Amino acid sequence: MIVVIIVIGIMAAAIVPRLSGSRDREFNLLVEQVADIVLMFSHRSSTSNQPTGMRYDTELHRFELLAKFKEDEGHYWDLDPLAPPIRFPEWLEGNAVEIYIDGELTDTSQWPITVTPGELRPLIEVTLGWESRYALISLASHSIGPNIWLDGNGTDPLVPIDLDAQGRGREEW
Repeated sequence: MIVVIIVIGIMAAAIVPRLSGSRDREFNLLVEQVADIVLMFSHRSSTSNQPTGMRYDTELHRFELLAKFKEDEGHYWDLDPLAPPIRFPEWLEGNAVEIYIDGELTDTSQWPITVTPGELRPLIEVTLGWESRYALISLASHSIGPNIWLDGNGTDPLVPIDLDAQGRGREEW
């Protein structure tokens, strides 16, 4: 009897830390999935000949990549068939997601972020927060893909510089 209780205690001690860490792993996965949608948005805006869009739908609690389709007499936005939307877990609060365009908080539920090929893309930042966890996914206007800051750790985006303006116009690079 004592052996059975000890075995059950050891098994419970091994399972409890895994249960508490599963939400952390799920948050990390969610950050990667949102970064993938932002990367696809960046790729489509630079290589496609069709407009592309991205939004966070607050009613359905999901992050979506959009494509513009042509119908008989007009165009309409719909989900990109090659990028399924990301459903956010129920434990993540509705205000945990914020999207900034050129530093300004934006509600993309009604009006998604859209980019037309050949036009300059704005700075797009998506923040995700849960308890003490925080993630910033930043897509600079000149960048090929997003930079991810997770809990304060990440890399700074490369920033274009004007060598002539800095007096370094004749330097080799």
